[in-house]
Amino acid sequence: MLNKGIKNIYFASFFVALLMLCRIGQGQKIYDFNKKYGPEQLKADATIAKKAILQMHPVIGIYEPKKYFEKKFDEFIGSLNDSLTEKQFRVKLKILMQNFRCGHTDVVYSSGYLKASKKRRYNFPGYYLMPFNDTVKVLAGLNKKKDTLLKAGTVITKINGVKTDSFLTYARNLITSDGYIPESKLLYSRIGFNSYYINVLNYPDTICYECRIDGKEIVKKSATFKALTFPDLKFMKKDDSTFIKYKKAAMSFKFMDAEHKTMRLNIFRFSGSKFSKAYRKIFRELKKNKTENLIIDLRGNGGGSLANAYKLLKYILNKQVTQTSYTLIKKYPEKKYRSSNFPFRMAKLFYKMAAHKIPAHDTDKYIVKIKPYKKHHYNGKIYVLIDGGSFSASCLVAEYLKETGRATFVGRETGGTASGCNAVTTALYKLPNTGLKVRVPAFRLMHDVYNGANPGRGIFPDYEITPTLHSFIKREDLEMKKVNELINK
Repeated sequence: MLNKGIKNIYFASFFVALLMLCRIGQGQKIYDFNKKYGPEQLKADATIAKKAILQMHPVIGIYEPKKYFEKKFDEFIGSLNDSLTEKQFRVKLKILMQNFRCGHTDVVYSSGYLKASKKRRYNFPGYYLMPFNDTVKVLAGLNKKKDTLLKAGTVITKINGVKTDSFLTYARNLITSDGYIPESKLLYSRIGFNSYYINVLNYPDTICYECRIDGKEIVKKSATFKALTFPDLKFMKKDDSTFIKYKKAAMSFKFMDAEHKTMRLNIFRFSGSKFSKAYRKIFRELKKNKTENLIIDLRGNGGGSLANAYKLLKYILNKQVTQTSYTLIKKYPEKKYRSSNFPFRMAKLFYKMAAHKIPAHDTDKYIVKIKPYKKHHYNGKIYVLIDGGSFSASCLVAEYLKETGRATFVGRETGGTASGCNAVTTALYKLPNTGLKVRVPAFRLMHDVYNGANPGRGIFPDYEITPTLHSFIKREDLEMKKVNELINK
């Protein structure tokens, strides 16, 4: 047994720790989702965003001149005459940002909002609701054994009196995208419909669905369930365990046949530290087996490291190409409100080692040569799967393969433009009143092989695939089905 002196020490330590926890708890602020900010506070935050963006954003002059954006900001600031919550202000600011037509430009919630929202339970519908174009359909009930109210395929025309097509039009303005591309907005509103609904309107405890069944307009009511997040979509096909995976390289591959004539390579993103090692192994295998067909899946690949994208191209391009980037700034402006200059300095260091610099007045241009490797170079047929989630660095890879005639493309228009994007590194500006963070890219990245007439559209597939309700329910991979048909021919 413990003697009395030791017991006293333990009790004293316990009470000191308890007191410290209480003080820490008292010092923590509880985030108030209903807190409103006055017009002057909102205007001050919007003015800071205006100054930073108009000084550095590389898209200015691509789609519209600087005066156009100045006018849009001035009109926006002038319209801020009512008090708004952080969420309401973010929605308005995000809609304003759509004028830049840049998927790398965004408005992020404050740290306090994000932290509090992770502990907050929301009302969710008891169905997987999925838009197809402007029509919202029921994919299935969350509990398929018990739910008999709304069947798969039921068309939902209104939710709590709000027309679903009108809501979709509004919600898609909250999805940042490049240029004039509709596909990324269609894709993300499809897979994240319930999340976007909560971000804008919220669900009450009971949901009233106005739906179309057998040509008749019918009203159905259903209770919601509370949860931190909406359950995963169970209709998405699970990863095949037979793929060899590289966690640190965000990719996986496998041969699709016993003769090793066809390989499928899934690249989920270009961020990771082990891409060089993974590439060496994969392309060594392709050469050793004299593989005739390589399928590269870039669906949902949001981009990542340019260096990792360049390395892939070196294994599969059949001629040397260049890629040009430029920046309008020497350092991030509005120092008081932005993140460190370190990422920007690192980007310039990367270009110093990998590119040829051409100074031009206040603009620094960097030209990178992408020269094909001789060792383990792949010369067989290439098929590339793309969709509205293919963005940034994955679009760079796709565009260079497209314009050099190196691959056949299957899927949907990419989410990133064929001409290039605004990326490389981004500054994060924290607005002092609302705490919102505005993300602004620092470089314009140009695809030098691009020779199209419309710089605001994506890379189009050679074979366009349209998803259907049936394909989701049956977990059919329509793109892979098409590629297999092409290979078998």
